[in-house]
Amino acid sequence: MSAQVLLIGRGLFQDGLDRVLKNYPDVVEIVGIAETWDDAKKMLTTLHPDALIADYQCADVIVPEMETFSGEDGKPIKALFVILDENKMIVYQRQQMTDITIDRLVESL
Repeated sequence: MSAQVLLIGRGLFQDGLDRVLKNYPDVVEIVGIAETWDDAKKMLTTLHPDALIADYQCADVIVPEMETFSGEDGKPIKALFVILDENKMIVYQRQQMTDITIDRLVESL
């Protein structure tokens, strides 16, 4: 079963991840794309994704409100924050990974 993912970000971040993750249809299903956290919150309540992948620049806005959202099964939604210019990914709860490849990103879902 594939992880249902909501992408949050703009421009190349959004377009690039959307394009690359579509190469993993057995593992990842992109259920929505939002440019802002406000847009994403509306989608979270209707789409109930398993995870969200967001530009790290959005983390300060997203993290304080993450506790209020859960997936359809009631489990917390996994949040991955990606820093593209530093090749890092930070998983919500601040687990940090470096030397990120798309395969490692997909594994984290």
